[in-house]
Amino acid sequence: MLSQIAGFITAQMITRLLIISYFIAIALGLISGIDISRLANPFLPELPALYLMRLVVLTLCGMVLFGLFRRPAALVLALVVFWTSYMTLYAGGEIGAFWRDLALIGGLLLTANIATYADRAMAEDWDKDEELGSDAQSAGLLSEPDFREDFDVVRAS
Repeated sequence: MLSQIAGFITAQMITRLLIISYFIAIALGLISGIDISRLANPFLPELPALYLMRLVVLTLCGMVLFGLFRRPAALVLALVVFWTSYMTLYAGGEIGAFWRDLALIGGLLLTANIATYADRAMAEDWDKDEELGSDAQSAGLLSEPDFREDFDVVRAS
């Protein structure tokens, strides 16, 4: 049981959780940071703009955390952060805050791309093993008899 839990926890998952937890805290108003309502203020009154952007950010965070269209959600969240931070900087904000937001955007982009490249590499390895077939397993080219089961566990998560 413990080995299954330890196999489930990865560095990418912890990184994703840390970055997304910051955005969840921003959306809930628990900490100060980017003013997410600044993006909707030109179109809506102040309070509805704040609630709309909180809902948008929370939805995007949930999508990234639970893997529902993870890459597009992370990219849209990165765009929201960039434009709200840029608008704040343009209106007289601090360059340090903009730089912090750029670092967060970098983390979001890494989160989006790590999952994509890992999935692609795993699929390529799977295809190579299927091409080798049973002759490769009898020749000892495949690592373990449990090799396929490990890939099934990774693909399921």
